[in-house]
Amino acid sequence: MIDGVFDLRAASVGVPLHFLGCEFTDAPQLDGADLHELVIAGSEDPGAPSQLPGLLANGIRLRRDLVLSGTRITGAHTTSAAPGRFSAVWLTEAEIGGRLLALGTVINTTADRALQADRTIVTGDIRLAKGFRANAGVRLHAMQIGGSLVLNGATLNSSTGRALDIAETAIRGTLFLLEDPDTGQPTTINGRIEMGRATIQGGVRIGAARLTAPPAGSSSRYEYHGKDSADRALLVAPGLTVHGPVVVGAVIEGAVILAGAELHSGAVFDGVILRNGGDLALDLAQAQLGAGLSIADAQIDGTVDLSNARVVGPVSLDGTRLADPKHRHCLNAIGIRVDGDVSLKELQARDGSIELRGSSVAGIVDAEGAQLVNPGHRTLSLHHARVQGNVRLCQGFTSVGAVMLTRVTVEGRLRCDGAVLEWLNPVTGDDSPSELNPRGAAIEAISATFRSGVSLGWQIRAGAVDFTDAQSSFIADDPAIDWPSRSWLAGFSYQRFAPLDNLHGQGEWRPLVRARWLAGLADYDPRPWAQVAAVLRNSGNGSGAEDLLIAQRRCERRRRIGVQRRLWRRSLDVLADLTVGYGYRPERVLLIMLTLIAAVSIILLPADGQASMRAVDPAGVVYSPSGIVASSPEAVSPEAVSPEAVSPESAGSTGSCGDGKVRCFNPVLYAVDTVIPIIDLKQRATWYPSRDAGGGWLEWWLSASTILGWVTSTVFALSFTRLGRTAAI
Repeated sequence: MIDGVFDLRAASVGVPLHFLGCEFTDAPQLDGADLHELVIAGSEDPGAPSQLPGLLANGIRLRRDLVLSGTRITGAHTTSAAPGRFSAVWLTEAEIGGRLLALGTVINTTADRALQADRTIVTGDIRLAKGFRANAGVRLHAMQIGGSLVLNGATLNSSTGRALDIAETAIRGTLFLLEDPDTGQPTTINGRIEMGRATIQGGVRIGAARLTAPPAGSSSRYEYHGKDSADRALLVAPGLTVHGPVVVGAVIEGAVILAGAELHSGAVFDGVILRNGGDLALDLAQAQLGAGLSIADAQIDGTVDLSNARVVGPVSLDGTRLADPKHRHCLNAIGIRVDGDVSLKELQARDGSIELRGSSVAGIVDAEGAQLVNPGHRTLSLHHARVQGNVRLCQGFTSVGAVMLTRVTVEGRLRCDGAVLEWLNPVTGDDSPSELNPRGAAIEAISATFRSGVSLGWQIRAGAVDFTDAQSSFIADDPAIDWPSRSWLAGFSYQRFAPLDNLHGQGEWRPLVRARWLAGLADYDPRPWAQVAAVLRNSGNGSGAEDLLIAQRRCERRRRIGVQRRLWRRSLDVLADLTVGYGYRPERVLLIMLTLIAAVSIILLPADGQASMRAVDPAGVVYSPSGIVASSPEAVSPEAVSPEAVSPESAGSTGSCGDGKVRCFNPVLYAVDTVIPIIDLKQRATWYPSRDAGGGWLEWWLSASTILGWVTSTVFALSFTRLGRTAAI
């Protein structure tokens, strides 16, 4: 029993002072003392702890250890080191040449702080472990710790909000918040952990801990910086610097704020349970991570903020469940730079999006098997992002919302095989558009660039597909099922078709299959047709390209696009289709011309058809194909030219050609001369049908054949020179 004040202020004691199992009636006063070693601990008998009503040791100098293990500490004292503040133990601006040990120590005080040791230097470890308990905050602000800070199995409770304060502290070792290896007792902290601008050389290990943040606003009186990014913060460490690995695997109630931190060996949050629903849960905005970030198999209620962070290594959220975020952003990684892969395998995100807008990823973005549910909003956004590898939304990837790939640049391939995409408007309960998604797109890739191709094989349960002005080296798809009717493909350019597995087969190159695909789109646009035709033509299938363009014009006619709504325009369009296949089948004109030639020839071959044909030589003699009809100009009268006026003897006296005075009549050549205007065989110029001989009907027929010949010849010339293909007739 030490009855009265134990006062060694400014004293110098060159030997160790050990108080084992002692009871002090008053708080020892050791301010400015210079001691070899100080031990106030329980005796070897477990039932005999030391009783200490506080400790006043500001500015103490210890060459060796300060041991407070097995001690029951009470009291609430104030000193000139922090006027107006009360603490059970005061160790500000002290120097401890060894360790600070408080194993099994219990501090029960009415003050706001159990231990205050601002700007203290400890050469060795600080161990507040083995059942250490304090019902008030432990303040180790701006300390220099030469070893590690160990709180394994400790319990800290703070009614004022701040349970552990190591802001601006430099720790050359490691910060441990693990379970006690002997008893299995986890570290339990009820209150805020302040680590702003601290520097830790060894690393941070938080495992099997139970960490609970104070109520929102309870620490506002003690802020070292601006307003926190979360209302209810558990660990606040803006500007933290950690050279070793940061490994956190605990149950955390509240936000972890590491904004602007420099974690040179990366961070691992695998298996962490982090609950701060409706608010920010993990804040790594503007952080620098030197060896990757892993948040695998975690459960996080709230938003994970990685905006503008720099990660020299991979980022993994494999198997993590994200829910109840702030502002519907489960993962906010806008502007992040990742020198590795971003792995989202089996990730589950509900009622929030995965935002990678404006990010830069040196590896791949792998969301294989991820399940993203955010009806009426975005599920995954790579807007304006740049990905050096593949983007894998495949093998069970599910999205209920909108996948936004607008203006993304992917040096690798977009893989969507096995994905299930659905747009759901929560207001209407269907796939109708909304203000945020005016086209109701389940996936939007406007002006996106996929340099190594696009592989589909997805299932669009509801919603549209928008690839307007996108670019790709190839597309691998099944056009019959991969593209919903509401697909916008204007300006979507690619060089070839490929098989879905990229290994077997040649892809779907059949023009008619591609034509059925494009004809099934709800909105007609000629540009997707022209793109497919260009791909076919560049592959050497010019005929297939023409078949597709013919199908395009038929589709255009059926939908009565533009001026084709007029009946006469549609009629001419049908005629162009039947005759020359809109200019792509000029050989059909030759068939029409041959048919006309045959029709004219068949009429003129029989004698009855030739009976009305006449020719006149320079002397005025009139001939029929069978001979002279009249031998003088006067004979060319109705009576003279009548068949009865010519006797068989006179008709055959000089022959049908007048002994060479007129060109002999040939029905076939006459038909060719009539139908093909650019050919002059002198038949039409020599012979003509005579109305007086009953050839009026034949004159009309031959004139009509000539007109049809001119028309078909003109159409053939235009089609052959490709001029008839530029616009609809």
